[in-house]
Amino acid sequence: MVVQDFQTLGVDPLLIPFLTRSNITKPTEVQAGTLAAAITGRDIVAVAPTGTGKTLAYLLPIATRLRADKPNEHGKRFADSRARLRALVLAPTRELAQQIGKEAEQLLGGTVLRSAVVWGKSAISTQVAALRAGVDVLVGTPGRVRELLELDACSLAWVQMAVIDEADRMLDMGFAPQVRSLIERMPAERQTLLYTATLRRAVEDLADQVVREPFRYGGSSTAARTIPTAYDCRDAGKTPLLLHLLKEPTRKGVLVFTRTRRRAGWVATALNRNNIPTGLLHGDRSQKQREAALDGLRTGLNRVLVATDVAARGLHVPAIRCVVNYDLPPMDDDVIHRIGRAGHASEFAESFVFVEVRDRARWGRVALALDISPDLTPDPEAARVAPKKRGLAPQQKPEATGVNRPLRRSTKMIMALSGRLKVAKTARENAAAQKGRLRGKQSNKPIGAKVSVGKGIKFKQGPR
Repeated sequence: MVVQDFQTLGVDPLLIPFLTRSNITKPTEVQAGTLAAAITGRDIVAVAPTGTGKTLAYLLPIATRLRADKPNEHGKRFADSRARLRALVLAPTRELAQQIGKEAEQLLGGTVLRSAVVWGKSAISTQVAALRAGVDVLVGTPGRVRELLELDACSLAWVQMAVIDEADRMLDMGFAPQVRSLIERMPAERQTLLYTATLRRAVEDLADQVVREPFRYGGSSTAARTIPTAYDCRDAGKTPLLLHLLKEPTRKGVLVFTRTRRRAGWVATALNRNNIPTGLLHGDRSQKQREAALDGLRTGLNRVLVATDVAARGLHVPAIRCVVNYDLPPMDDDVIHRIGRAGHASEFAESFVFVEVRDRARWGRVALALDISPDLTPDPEAARVAPKKRGLAPQQKPEATGVNRPLRRSTKMIMALSGRLKVAKTARENAAAQKGRLRGKQSNKPIGAKVSVGKGIKFKQGPR
């Protein structure tokens, strides 16, 4: 029973209906391993792969603890609305922040607790108004939270719980100084919960600075939701192979990851030209465009979403059934995070990886981390996109010796030879003109009205 499982871990009974409506029947491993310790107030350092329920692993303790210190019905207990903010959740991307904010709003919907979500590159005035109205839980990206602090729209002086979600991704994106600056503005006796998919040295250093005697959950950071199929292919053959996978059989809910924003645009354009409805998501897209791309995949308007690693962490899109690594990411661990986007809300999931010759060593390391075979599957479209060879077919080529040696001249050679021929021709003409005898006679006849200028002297070339 849901009530028995979560209540045994200490979750507030008022939150159980939300779990029931969300069809959450039992805690995930990371939830079962950390909920009890987090609800008692201990700092947490949890390592768990993406897509394993980390969001509820910290939202449930936040809601349970704040429910014990809740304001009255209208929040009048706090003379200063800024003092109502007692929990802060930091996320590396605006898409992840929005997703967490939506889940927090649904979870707290049956309580008097209120939440807000803030992110950059959007109107700040509405976010300021929401904070000044009073919120208990703030979800946001580090940069926008700092902007709001500078505007005095909020304060971290009363924060009791701080969450750093996707800590490794936060550090990869260069947010470490901002995170440390925000943590320093909070009370020293706060509770800090740090969740990460990989526990690298940089994450350990951050944890040493922000947590105190934490409870550690060391779940596998390399568990994959599905075993990927790796194809051996050239860069020029990636798009034909992708089209093959999308059409045989027809696949929907496909998330394609590329290395750069420009390549994402190229791939999305190629798919749309082949009548495959495709959305595009990367850092240069406006907020409206990014939301439309995600909604297109959720609603089924688009079969495919092409994205950079901005979509690799934390995004929960139930419609995603297949993940394609069109390009391998800069970090080996990111392959695992990408694969984790598939099958969030269902048992069915599949993933593919396109491996070029230069990427084989990296793929071997990833396969070792996933505990799978590094063997590559031949590209079924390789024969159709094989590079064309110059010259005759192998069986028609003449011997490469003697008079049968084919004459090959580059464009530069032809141009140079043509120039030399012109120079030689001009030189011969000049020499002939100098050697020839020119005889001319001058006409004393005055120039008439019908005689054009220059007709008065006639030259005749003598014999050579």
